[in-house]
Amino acid sequence: MIRLGNIHKSFGKNHVLKGVDLDVEDGEVTVIIGPSGSGKTTLLRTINFLERADEGEITVGDIHVQAKHVSKSQILSIRRKTAMVFQSYNLFRNRTALENVVEGPIIVQKLNEKKAREQGKQLLEEVGLADKLDAYPSELSGGQQQRVAIARAMALQPEVILFDEPTSALDPELVGEVLSVMRKVAGRGITMIVVTHEMSFAQDIANQVIFLDGGQVVEKGPPREIFRDAKEDRTRQFLKRIMPEYTYNI
Repeated sequence: MIRLGNIHKSFGKNHVLKGVDLDVEDGEVTVIIGPSGSGKTTLLRTINFLERADEGEITVGDIHVQAKHVSKSQILSIRRKTAMVFQSYNLFRNRTALENVVEGPIIVQKLNEKKAREQGKQLLEEVGLADKLDAYPSELSGGQQQRVAIARAMALQPEVILFDEPTSALDPELVGEVLSVMRKVAGRGITMIVVTHEMSFAQDIANQVIFLDGGQVVEKGPPREIFRDAKEDRTRQFLKRIMPEYTYNI
């Protein structure tokens, strides 16, 4: 279970998150949508304290903290339960695909190197990169790099994986291969929170969709409800703008 309660975050005078509440059940896929600047990425980053919320409560599994009074050890405990996939891949450029995947388990989790490499090879095979174990990021396409990043996140065996617009930096023809891998991750029953503009993906895979605008949750619900019968005018306006085929019941 992940629970965010009354999350506020400002950058100077810019009040980015304005009292956001969010509940994510174990094994569910939650997709966060919304216009640019709505606070989606900031919200994602507050979960594992890449950004520290100014106010609010955060629960990840059995750890419950107040954002204002969280300790370093509590932050570390939360980060051990989470992994993040960034839009810009964030791979080590001087390390091979396999070395990128095994880095965390060996250094952070103190896993035996031989065991880590065995697991790393299996994960890279699962994401379709069994033939790229010794390739460096510069030798991989953007889609391949992002699949390495997903394997790296899975190698940590987290309770939840946070995806921050994982396809936004990819050429259109490479998007499908990454989304296919994400579907496999969801099939494993791993809790996922995904910020994305891929609406068809959200409709296919999400258990719940959150529409965020102006730093607030405007509407949330199952994809069928959000994409076919949104209740809020702002949600309908957003979907109509990015999905020309979008229609809704009045």
